[in-house]
Amino acid sequence: MIHYGLIGTNQATDDFVQAASMTKKWELGALYANDVDQADKYANKYGTNQTFFDLADFFKNGNFDTVFIASPNAEHFSQIKQAIEADKNVIVQPPALTNPAEFSEVEKLLLDHPRVLFFEGAYPIHMPNFKNIEAAVGKMAMVQGATFVSMRERPAYDAILEGGKPEGFTLESYGGALQQQGIYAVYAALKLFGRPSSATYFATAVETGVDGAGVAFLQYEHFYVTLHFGFITDSYMPTEINGHHELIQVDDLTEIHLVQHYDAQKKITPLMTADYTYHFTGELLDFTEILEHPFKAENRKQYGEWLQLAEDVNNLVYHLRKMVGIKFPTD
Repeated sequence: MIHYGLIGTNQATDDFVQAASMTKKWELGALYANDVDQADKYANKYGTNQTFFDLADFFKNGNFDTVFIASPNAEHFSQIKQAIEADKNVIVQPPALTNPAEFSEVEKLLLDHPRVLFFEGAYPIHMPNFKNIEAAVGKMAMVQGATFVSMRERPAYDAILEGGKPEGFTLESYGGALQQQGIYAVYAALKLFGRPSSATYFATAVETGVDGAGVAFLQYEHFYVTLHFGFITDSYMPTEINGHHELIQVDDLTEIHLVQHYDAQKKITPLMTADYTYHFTGELLDFTEILEHPFKAENRKQYGEWLQLAEDVNNLVYHLRKMVGIKFPTD
């Protein structure tokens, strides 16, 4: 049984707790929150009597070995460091870190604490249907391009239009379209195709100084991948991966309910398998295997690949941000 702690009281922690319960392998030990009323509400909701308002006390006395961090982006770096220094395994809601310097410091801490495992919880790439996409791409004779879409209007945009500065949508809170939506498209592209040789970003700014929407172009040796993402409007355009006389089409990059393969005769073959009720179930099952058997050779290899992927995503997102002049306080 993996005993876990939570940092945050929000939809992400709700989803995590529900998924953890479904696995039958995770048990909630402790909850940390800044707000007393929110902490009491969520402690009762989740069924834990260990509630902390001091982070040092949480890591020292909380009954858990793995922590899920779903706090505001600006707090991730310091909380990750404290977790590793307390020898707690770490799962972080993306974006875990905001620049390569932070990632490098975390990697150095992991070397000093070799039993600690660090995961960025990019849940879509752990979904069964994404693994079907990956297998289908692997069978393609040729990839000629792809278009990935992750665009969904957020209620925060109305607040921005009214002069507000909502958390996660300002420079001070390390927010924006690339951070909130685009990172999942970046994860999908790099998981399927690896690091691009070059990348370009064109962004639409909003009043808070961050990107509200954008288009990124990733160049590979023989093709381009286009990423469309944003929070100022909705898009129902599918994600597509183009082969030679064939096509893979995905309804929604972060939901992945419908996956279809079109062959040369336009025959459609569904590529879906039974999915989980809760988004985070796939990633939790994947992480459970590593956490329970960290020294198995295949698990060490898989963990190393995930850590490298997280670093590659961090580097690319930082590069794209720099291209359009989006600067966070720690850059």
